[in-house]
Amino acid sequence: MMNLNLIILSLLIVLPTLSVKGQISNIQGLDNVVIRTRKYEDVRGSAYLYPEWTSGTLTDKAGKHYPNLQLKYDAYLDRVELNQDGQVLEINASAYPKFTLNFVEPGTNKIIKHTFSTGYEIKGFSKTSYFDLIRDGKITLLKKYKTSFVDENLSGYGTSDQKKSFQTKILYFVLLEDGSAKEIKLNKKSILETFPEQSSNIEGFIKERKIKVKTEQDLIDIIEFLEAN
Repeated sequence: MMNLNLIILSLLIVLPTLSVKGQISNIQGLDNVVIRTRKYEDVRGSAYLYPEWTSGTLTDKAGKHYPNLQLKYDAYLDRVELNQDGQVLEINASAYPKFTLNFVEPGTNKIIKHTFSTGYEIKGFSKTSYFDLIRDGKITLLKKYKTSFVDENLSGYGTSDQKKSFQTKILYFVLLEDGSAKEIKLNKKSILETFPEQSSNIEGFIKERKIKVKTEQDLIDIIEFLEAN
């Protein structure tokens, strides 16, 4: 009977240890979110918006802010990571639906601020997908960094090489006053199709300002013009 008790006691000690194997202790003060580490090796390109740790803020679902953090945004898995005392931690998007990044552009020291949010009803994406809020107003403009993993088999004469890389495509979406969301591209045709009722005004604005409609700023200028008229 004594031996049986010892066996049961041993199991009670070992089983909890096995159940948490691979997990890291929860972040102090961040609602005890369970998080894990992740690394990418032998892959060309980057899964991250910025490869360096960047100053930023996390906002939880109650609206509480956690400023002055070291963050990265993994655009491949659509997750934000936190560097806490040298440990890389993944944040739960459901618990932390918003975050900001303040990237200092090398050479110019210009600060580029990104504000990411979830909760948008956009076809092809979940409500926990992070979108970069470019401008907020009657017409809201969102940017999505869609990073894909490419694994190509490059075969030559007598050789075979496996090429692994990350490739990022940028998508833009507008949220209209009626609550609908539409993808919009950086060309005149797409903009005119998105705002058919304002097509003549848009044509006139583009011609007057000599806009080529090839950059994000061109798109912002057109949207601001539409809101003002």
